[in-house]
Amino acid sequence: KELKKQKKEEQKTNKGFSEFNRAKYFAINVTPEKLFSNMTLGTQDRHTTTVYSGDKIASFFGQINYQYDSRFLLTLTARADGSTKFAPGHQWGFFPAAAFGWRMSNEKFMEQVAFVNDLKLRVSYGQAGNNRISNDLWRVLFAPTDNRPIGFGDVAQPYYGYASSVLPNPDIKWETTITRNTGLDFTLFKNRLSGTLDVYWNTTKDLLVESDIPQITGFTKQQLNIGQTSNRGVELSLNGTIINKTDFQLTGFFNVGFNTAKIDKLDGVLQKAFSSSWAGTDLKTQDDYRVYVGKTIGLMYGYVADGFYSVDDFSSYNPTNSSYVLKPGVTNVGSFLGGISLRPGVTKLKDLDNDGVITAADRQVIGSALPKSTGGFGFTANYKGFDFSAFFNWVQGNDIYNTGKIAFNMLYRTTYGNMLATSDYAHRFKYIDANGNLVVDLEELRKLNANATIASPFSSGTAAPVFSSDAVEDGSFLRLNNVSVGYSLPKKWISRLSMTRFRIYATVYNAFLWTKYTGYDPEVSATRNSSYSQLTPGVDYSAYPKSRSYTVGVNVIF
Repeated sequence: KELKKQKKEEQKTNKGFSEFNRAKYFAINVTPEKLFSNMTLGTQDRHTTTVYSGDKIASFFGQINYQYDSRFLLTLTARADGSTKFAPGHQWGFFPAAAFGWRMSNEKFMEQVAFVNDLKLRVSYGQAGNNRISNDLWRVLFAPTDNRPIGFGDVAQPYYGYASSVLPNPDIKWETTITRNTGLDFTLFKNRLSGTLDVYWNTTKDLLVESDIPQITGFTKQQLNIGQTSNRGVELSLNGTIINKTDFQLTGFFNVGFNTAKIDKLDGVLQKAFSSSWAGTDLKTQDDYRVYVGKTIGLMYGYVADGFYSVDDFSSYNPTNSSYVLKPGVTNVGSFLGGISLRPGVTKLKDLDNDGVITAADRQVIGSALPKSTGGFGFTANYKGFDFSAFFNWVQGNDIYNTGKIAFNMLYRTTYGNMLATSDYAHRFKYIDANGNLVVDLEELRKLNANATIASPFSSGTAAPVFSSDAVEDGSFLRLNNVSVGYSLPKKWISRLSMTRFRIYATVYNAFLWTKYTGYDPEVSATRNSSYSQLTPGVDYSAYPKSRSYTVGVNVIF
């Protein structure tokens, strides 16, 4: 009797609770079958709202121009910018500029210099600000956690935490670039040759860099104003009329620039490590770039490749445990790479500290992304009704971090090795002969790989690959940007149709490229890193190459 009474009370309680919930969320007369059939529908029991803090900027600008006797020119500029990306007290930046020009060709002492048509000396100084960072990095923001359970009284119980893993910094301010320039503009030889010579020195201070911080703070990064960089260089530009006849004209231009970029200051240290982050966390050593005070930026940091282990590096093969015996004095890199057991064909790295093993200490600067010179040149020719033009540009002396050599050779391995150039398979170190048999004997391996020049793509096995000098290539190139050929019909033919010009032309853009770089295009800098990509330039990570296009058209003027 007691059990029946207790069971009846429980049924009554459950029925009341069920009716309460049905009454709250559904119609009172809804059936259990209908409840179950609609259990995936309904409305959410909470709503979220977002308040956008906004990104506002205000600017004031003023300029004064002064000219005296067509000889002296002066320009003074004042600019003030305010941005909500910085905390109150740091929101405003003042950026002045001044430029002075002296037209020396108008001076009396230049009257006897007949070959000079125009000569002007320029001196300028200016500042510019940069606020290209995310919003609200200066203040603490909180956000409610998602998917918290409903508590007593059907009240949501979210707890609030920091909205970002970036530690707020109320002291960040404008990044400032100071430009100093001295230039000479000239026109010579009855206006047949003109040009510009510039010498510049640019400084960028208070760089806005998202820096790694100790995770014991509860955060991983913080936006900081750190260090100072500088650029010094010389640029020369020339334009000239080479031939000027009645039926034939030939003009040309040439420009060249030499630039040196340096790290003047860091945040209290003499060197700092950075990661290009192109491979996420797959690389064995993530810090593949270095910056040093007093040296240039874009220094690639990694291991020095030393080819691959040859048959002569081993004394014998042990069939019992399927291993090769390394000769005394030969550095063992096998345990470091963590891939297949050490054998002929495995990637070899140089032991720079001569301790007999390969470690992270065996790295050095193995490349520089900044070129020694850049420039271009071109020609334009006209002969009677025909016209021709060609324009070139070049970059010389820079290195490129070719991630494809790591990604396709080691990180994403395939049965036949390099996916970018399957013809390289003929030069790879192999362990399988033409009949599909595994070759382990040293002398047989020597015969099989007589023409091998590239390590086995399985050198790293399932372990993380390394960044070595094998992936650093010369990025110098000469590109024929565009070439165009056209023909204009004689005016006496088209004048009857009220035309003043009828020209047929054909143009090829990105016509040709001369380079030793084995990637798609040497004119590239593409990586996953968006926080400090300016300090890790020259990375070629899955960049789409420039396309070549052909155009045929007609110019008609009535």
